[in-house]
Amino acid sequence: MKKYIYWGLVVLLVLGAGCGKKVWPEPEADDERFEIKIEQARLEGECLHIQARLKGNYQNLAGVILEVEESVVPCPGCPFMATFSEVLPPGAQEVHMEGDLLQVSLCGFDPEKYNRVRLTGVNVYRDLGDVHSSVKELY
Repeated sequence: MKKYIYWGLVVLLVLGAGCGKKVWPEPEADDERFEIKIEQARLEGECLHIQARLKGNYQNLAGVILEVEESVVPCPGCPFMATFSEVLPPGAQEVHMEGDLLQVSLCGFDPEKYNRVRLTGVNVYRDLGDVHSSVKELY
């Protein structure tokens, strides 16, 4: 009789170890996010130079999208409407990254127009969405 109780407990223990919720591990969203803040943006001739700081887990930066709004008249209070955007993958010659410092340089802009710029960071974890910097005015 003790033998049956012993083996019954062993079977219950083995079966009980397999019970429970089984899910694939997922990244902690807050640990995988980053922020972009434009510290400086200037137009030198036809070339735009942007210096931005990254906070958080910026190793997850999969690329940068430069968005520019060109207009004939300044409109600082208007909603940002990009008239030009350029997708810049990591390693692109227009992008230089050193630690948390991100520098973007791109030429071909009209220095006679008013420009506003924004950077969008693409996260390697697409479910976390893109990260937008604030809009920087170049008047």
